[in-house]
Amino acid sequence: MTSRVATDKQGSRLVRWAAVEAVQRVPKHSQLGQVREDVGRRRGRNIGVVAAARELVGLVFYGLRDHHIRCLSARRAA
Repeated sequence: MTSRVATDKQGSRLVRWAAVEAVQRVPKHSQLGQVREDVGRRRGRNIGVVAAARELVGLVFYGLRDHHIRCLSARRAA
């Protein structure tokens, strides 16, 4: 038996699709582009795209909840 973890496919199919499509068009030098490229280099392109899409959904969630995204404002101040 392998220890691979399957994608859980939870949540809205449309949100998952939109997040993956959005991340595929992000430039390589951006924060999400770096996540996509780094994970993609180690684990494969599709896994890198999904990892970056999960990161994007997290940013959107906290942005909607808190009305501001802390990791982005900390980067601008530096």
